[in-house]
Amino acid sequence: MILITRPRKSSLEFQKKLKKLNINSDIQELSKFRIFKNQISLSKSVILITSPRSLDYLINTKIIESCKKNEFIVIGKKTTQRLKQLGCQKILISAKDSNDLISKSKGILNEKSEVRFLCSNVYNKELVRTLKNKKCKIILVRVYETIKINKLKKSVIKNLNSNKFSAVVFFSKFSLTVFLELCKLEKISKSSLKRIHYICVSQRVGEFAKKQGYKVHFAPNPSEQAMLGLVKNLKFK
Repeated sequence: MILITRPRKSSLEFQKKLKKLNINSDIQELSKFRIFKNQISLSKSVILITSPRSLDYLINTKIIESCKKNEFIVIGKKTTQRLKQLGCQKILISAKDSNDLISKSKGILNEKSEVRFLCSNVYNKELVRTLKNKKCKIILVRVYETIKINKLKKSVIKNLNSNKFSAVVFFSKFSLTVFLELCKLEKISKSSLKRIHYICVSQRVGEFAKKQGYKVHFAPNPSEQAMLGLVKNLKFK
């Protein structure tokens, strides 16, 4: 059985796809999100979006209408497509992950660039550091809050202790960190945790777990489809 750690709506969608592959799964949310309601001015800024929640903020506060003249830097194919559908056509960079973004930013971003990064209290500090090293002006704009779950479900704890999970899937470094913290809180044995295969959407997400001796597998590219393919190839049930 596989444990899915995405927010509930995304987990349910992923679970349906696993079911089509005849793979059993359970869901354990590890974070929830609170999107802010206050409006901010983004005129003349390059807007950096690395999460669908940041786009949700623009839509919910109706700022999206005034952003149609802005230039965007985006991580995620779906987010890029959604922006274009909403009328925001000036996409400077559309990247699959942070490494791809940094690579594509050469010759586009410089010391004259002012980028407003729409983020939460949890964000990719490595990406910000790298962009600042390029002398690019990065302004963090908090538009939503990431709230970690305080407890694992009782059924999940039971299944972890009885080694029922063959793998756990992670789409963020934050989720993997929270999962290991909660396992420690619930006194899940290290031997049980090291039996599990950790399926991670990117190297950045699971690198620290790999260094600690966990069985970590990285998707060939940071997408849901690649994660499903990896799970299928590893033949989990």
